[in-house]
Amino acid sequence: MITLFGAPGAGKTEQGRLLARKYGWEWISYRDLLLNLHDKDIRFALEHGMFIDDDIATRVVQGTLNRLRARSYRREIILDGFPADYQQVKWLVENGEIKNLTGAIVLRVPRGELWKRLVARKRVDDTRAAIERRQDLYDRNITGMIKTLTKNGVLAREVDGCNAPEDVLERVEEVLADWGMVPKKQYEKIREK
Repeated sequence: MITLFGAPGAGKTEQGRLLARKYGWEWISYRDLLLNLHDKDIRFALEHGMFIDDDIATRVVQGTLNRLRARSYRREIILDGFPADYQQVKWLVENGEIKNLTGAIVLRVPRGELWKRLVARKRVDDTRAAIERRQDLYDRNITGMIKTLTKNGVLAREVDGCNAPEDVLERVEEVLADWGMVPKKQYEKIREK
């Protein structure tokens, strides 16, 4: 299992979808899981860049992981946007889920580029205030989250998230090849095509 980190607009969802399509892995969007609860308060919080209760978040993620493993336990899982804060990382450690997490990829994109992407995608929760709240939450949490993950044996690597999604995917695949999640020979063949 891997997790994709990145500020709002960094391309986590795009990369998660591309990896899932290419390798047949399971992709879990944290945002989609929460929206699928059809809860007005959660939708409001997401649309305004507000904090989601960690008990709700971890319960939904754990339930989804359990269901996926019950039906396709051999497939890799991509977490998109989870853990979202330090408490959720702590939950991974305390409930033992950390042992299933191989690595964390942090997509780095300059703030100016993030703004351009967010304006272009026209999502209801991409208001200036909501974006700034989500960005601040991410900035406050990312260093501590990565530190705790690596302290608990999780690999972590930053990847340049700029340029076309396919270019970013190649960089992500290079990391996954280093981690042994994508066989190097298979990855080299894919790059040659």
